[in-house]
Amino acid sequence: MILIIGGEAQGKRAFAEEKWAQSLNISEKIKDRGGISWVKGGLASWETFLQGAYVCEFHLFIRRLLAADPSLHAPAGIQGGRKRKSGCCLPDRHGLVSKLLAACPDRVLVTNEIGYGIVPLDPFEREYREETGRICCLLAAEAKEVWRVSCGLGQRIK
Repeated sequence: MILIIGGEAQGKRAFAEEKWAQSLNISEKIKDRGGISWVKGGLASWETFLQGAYVCEFHLFIRRLLAADPSLHAPAGIQGGRKRKSGCCLPDRHGLVSKLLAACPDRVLVTNEIGYGIVPLDPFEREYREETGRICCLLAAEAKEVWRVSCGLGQRIK
């Protein structure tokens, strides 16, 4: 897996498409249609996200898990094991990471880095920030490569 992190609107997907277009065998026809067909974590079902080779908005996928979004259709063991006062249903972090890696080990996963800045006042937002960071740490430990993108420029950190 290749993990790409960075702030909002920093060019993470464009960086990924440019960096791996040749090795991903992206044809000219696909490039003309706007590049890779990305699976978006803010919208995709569990199965679609699980099978996606190029997935973005992973942070929004985690938000949906924490909120126990019924449209996600995540398995009970992953979605909502431990209920918190904040209303979050904390996912099984290790189970989630294992399933993501097993389903598509060569995936390119793009996520916003949401741990910088002011700590949110809202309990749900704090849990969301914390869980996203912890899950991304687990993914980074297992990833073949980890990249941080800022202003469209990628820096390999693993």
